Amino acid sequence: MEGDTIIFKPDSTMALLLIAALVLLALFVILVRRRLGKTRKERQLDKILRSYRQDEVRSIVIPDGIGGLLELDRLILTERGLLLIETYPMTGHLFGAEQIDQWTQIIDGRSFKFANPLHHIQNAKYALQPLAPKVPIFYRVVFTGSSDFPKGKPDYVSTLQTLEQDLQAILEAPKMSESSMIAWKRILRIGRKNGQAVLREATS
Repeated sequence: MEGDTIIFKPDSTMALLLIAALVLLALFVILVRRRLGKTRKERQLDKILRSYRQDEVRSIVIPDGIGGLLELDRLILTERGLLLIETYPMTGHLFGAEQIDQWTQIIDGRSFKFANPLHHIQNAKYALQPLAPKVPIFYRVVFTGSSDFPKGKPDYVSTLQTLEQDLQAILEAPKMSESSMIAWKRILRIGRKNGQAVLREATS
C-alpha cells in the first residue's frame, strides 16, 4: 500500500550462521596466536641447545630398571656426555623445591598443584646410567612458558630466560666423545618410539 513503511526483518537462520562464523573466526585467531607463540618458544629452546647438540632423539622409551618403561622427552648427545631435557609449557608464578612432592602454580590469582617434575627426570637419569655407565648424564627441567620462581629456582630447573646460563657448567666438563657415542648407540638400539625400534634421528 502506498505510504506504508517496509520493515526488513533478517532471517534468524542467517543471523545464527553469522554469529557462528564470527565465533569460529575468533577461535581460529586464538589458535594461530598460540601456535605462533609455541613455535617461537620451541625455536628459542632449539637455538640454545644447538651449541651442545651432536644428535638428539625425542619421546624415546627405555627400560626403567625395575621391570617397567620410562619415556624421555628429549635426549641429546653432546661431546661431554648425555643431556636430558624435560619441558613444561607452564605460565605464572611457580613454587617448589627438590624434596617437595607437590609444587604450586599461581596464575590469575588462582593456585594449582602439580607433581614435582624433578622426580621423573631423576628417575630417567637412573634408568640411563646402566646404559651409559662411563658417561656423565646432565639433566634440566625447562619451563618454556612465561613463568618465574619468586622464592628461588630449584637446582636443575630452568626457564627459557635462564637456560643458556644454567647449561654453562656442561662446557666445563671434560670431553667424552668416544664414550658418549658408544653409549648413544646402545641407547638407540634398546629404545623404542611408537612401539618401533629407534634407528637414529639425525638433527641439523
